[in-house]
Amino acid sequence: MSKRKIELNDDVDQLVNKYLEATEDDFNELANDALLYYIKKRLTSKEVREALKNKGDDSSKYLDEYIQNSIQSHWNI
Repeated sequence: MSKRKIELNDDVDQLVNKYLEATEDDFNELANDALLYYIKKRLTSKEVREALKNKGDDSSKYLDEYIQNSIQSHWNI
């Protein structure tokens, strides 16, 4: 599992702290669930399946490139 650093803005940090206090959930689980939900809403199910199909050593590179291309095509970046 890869590790990434994220910086929360003040409003999100306050909401996360409140949510974690109320639910006693783990921040990493919350972040993974939230990101997965967000990405699945932005990509088609076919794009998600294709991105997750490769489980080899280069899968993270493939996933990064695939998501970047999808984002650019969806939002004209």
